[in-house]
Amino acid sequence: MPIKAPKIDLSPLLEKKSERITAYKRKKLKYHSETIKKHELEGRLEKDWEIQRTNKNTYRIKKDKRHDVLLEDRAWTLFYKMGYPILNDDRFVISYEREDGSIGKKQIDVFAKDDETVVIVECKSKKKRGRRTLQKDIHESIYLQQPIRNALHSKYGRKPALKIIWMYITNNIIWSKPDIERATSGNIIIVTENELDYFEAFLKHMGPAGKYQILSEFLKGQKIHGLDNVVLPAIKGKIGGETFYSFVCTPRALLKIAFVNHQALNHPDGRPAYQRMITPSRIKEIGKYIEKGGYFPTNILVNLIESPRWDAISSKQNTDPNIKFGWITLPKKYRSAWIIDGQHRLYGYSYLDDEYLDQSLFVLAFEKLSTHKEADLFITINNKQKSVPKSILVSLLSDLKIDSAVPKERISALSSGIVKILNSDPSSVFFNRFKIEGVTGGGNRNLTIPEFVNGLTRSGLVGKVVHNVLVPGPLAAGVDNETFKKATQILNLYFEEVCNAHPDRWANEPPSYIAVNPGIRAHLLLIDEIIRYRGFKDEIEFDSLPPDEIATILIESTKTIREYIKTATDEQIKDDFSRKFGEGGVKEYFWRLCELMASEYEDFGSEDFRDYLQQKKDGRAEAAHLDIIKLTEDITDYVIANLKRVYGEKELASGEKAYWAEGIDSRRAKEKAYKKQQDYGPQDQLPKEAYLDLVDLKDIAKQKNNWPHFESVFNIQMPDEQKGKKYYLNWLISFNELRRTPGHKSSLRVYSEENYAFIEWLKQEFYSRLKTATAEWKGYADSSLFKMGRR
Repeated sequence: MPIKAPKIDLSPLLEKKSERITAYKRKKLKYHSETIKKHELEGRLEKDWEIQRTNKNTYRIKKDKRHDVLLEDRAWTLFYKMGYPILNDDRFVISYEREDGSIGKKQIDVFAKDDETVVIVECKSKKKRGRRTLQKDIHESIYLQQPIRNALHSKYGRKPALKIIWMYITNNIIWSKPDIERATSGNIIIVTENELDYFEAFLKHMGPAGKYQILSEFLKGQKIHGLDNVVLPAIKGKIGGETFYSFVCTPRALLKIAFVNHQALNHPDGRPAYQRMITPSRIKEIGKYIEKGGYFPTNILVNLIESPRWDAISSKQNTDPNIKFGWITLPKKYRSAWIIDGQHRLYGYSYLDDEYLDQSLFVLAFEKLSTHKEADLFITINNKQKSVPKSILVSLLSDLKIDSAVPKERISALSSGIVKILNSDPSSVFFNRFKIEGVTGGGNRNLTIPEFVNGLTRSGLVGKVVHNVLVPGPLAAGVDNETFKKATQILNLYFEEVCNAHPDRWANEPPSYIAVNPGIRAHLLLIDEIIRYRGFKDEIEFDSLPPDEIATILIESTKTIREYIKTATDEQIKDDFSRKFGEGGVKEYFWRLCELMASEYEDFGSEDFRDYLQQKKDGRAEAAHLDIIKLTEDITDYVIANLKRVYGEKELASGEKAYWAEGIDSRRAKEKAYKKQQDYGPQDQLPKEAYLDLVDLKDIAKQKNNWPHFESVFNIQMPDEQKGKKYYLNWLISFNELRRTPGHKSSLRVYSEENYAFIEWLKQEFYSRLKTATAEWKGYADSSLFKMGRR
């Protein structure tokens, strides 16, 4: 008698709400925990368990989950929060029938099912971010798709037809291009930690109502079987040359087809990502408002991405030439109505009871509005409301200004497009490294899109403006799409080698000053400098080279830098690269990279860099810094001491000292000094006069009542200054300008020979006059002049 094949099965499944809640409480934690008797503790602590709580007869102990287990539990929790009524339990297996009739079994990390969809998830994780081939896993998944589909049909039937979503959720894995292509061709959706963070953040704000937003990412353009045809009375017309429909709709219908393109989920091939992440507090406020009987008299603005069915009423009744009355049939597809304005009003219904989902919402729907107009309309609407974050505005440049006739705007738009691609490319070392508006999930998102875009535009790699004409840079190609491909390929290859030199430093564990905004921008400047240097020295025509060859030259040229990143101590890295942020920090970081380059290529670097090296070598720059600092302090001390000598330090009825109230006329200078003083805590505050700047001191000395007391020291005629003037104070203006260099030490500026000469001249002139003047103060200077608090 033949042996019957075992029955096809899916188990274990959690189909009861209580079972799913119990599993959720366990899976949402980042650690395993259990209660043991006290005598069982021995040996557990050696296996990474730690005591969480001590009871009378037991211990509650816990241990961090492994990174792969943590990812599986995060993925399971995501679909739990989406409201799936059927989920897998641990050690879930699908048994299926092979072609030869035998039964195979496949362990599945996450299984989620509702009446319309089934989601089958494979989770893959690395402890530290890096590359990992998934070729074998993907091939197996594709091979098993049909047998598993048959098993699902056997279990649940074929009607209604379930939409099966095949998915890989990964963490810390840099996908290879071939693996991405394999997954795409096998209809496998890739969800990296970047998208997972976004989905988690969205559901945290929205709850189960956000399910359709997430499903629309997986099933965009597919029909929603559970949504009947929604036919509504409507008005059709044109405004600004665009077709629009005005109608009233229920939240129940609109939530299923709506999609909000948040900046946190930006795709290079998608529409402009302009929306901020939904604010939970506003959602709760709106929900309470609705529950109290509130309603919204304003339109929710949407863009229907395909033409809806329109049935006009009889022409006899449609006599208005500008608008037509009729019936609109809403699309039955995921992601078919893009929300331009009103996401908070719509999702305010997300946590409300079912009875509220059939209320009325006013909707103004444009038909197939262009990408540019959609984003521009959002900016126009929100311009007078809550300010749009800079990261979103910069990200939109590639959508709004890509065709601009203004060269500067074109460069910014191309740069923005390049950064958006790097940000959303799972195979890039920049993936998951940018701060995203509204998302605070895992990953080291310490880079910012505006800074990267700024770095590209300032480097000239994309292009430069010469006499108001756009001159393409070395990363540019003939057309925009080719520029995007060329630039991202070169930058990915170059920075991947920087990352590989010391992956932990690139990951910033601990903070190591490599993958930081000033560092990335400095490398962009360095790339431009290398191309200029190698192009001239080796007569290389970079414009004619393919991207991989350009990257090879750049990588070959910077081996000294990568070796330094690899071998230097943490303290050396900190000393060399832990500088201030801003433009000064970028330039200083860049010059340090140039120094490393110059250790191999003696003639490397610009003329400014050679000047910087020379000054650093002869030590004059440091001496000049100290001279300027001391001059600034002594000039300030002289002015205040002189005011005290002339007006005294008696406290007036106003509470102010006489020298401050009577010796300084400028209200602006007094208020500015007071505000600066208040920037510090009470224990750190200096006297108000310590916060006067050199321009203030010049104006104080020039006062009619003060000039006779300051003229002997401050009336210093510069060598090239014309004779016959009453006030010779230009030296203070020149000195104040020069004083900025120590404030941005070895960053944006270096000293010229003229600067050194000016400092030496000023020291001689000022101190000789000061010595003569204070000698007449009958000892006052000795007791007061140099005893003031420094700024």
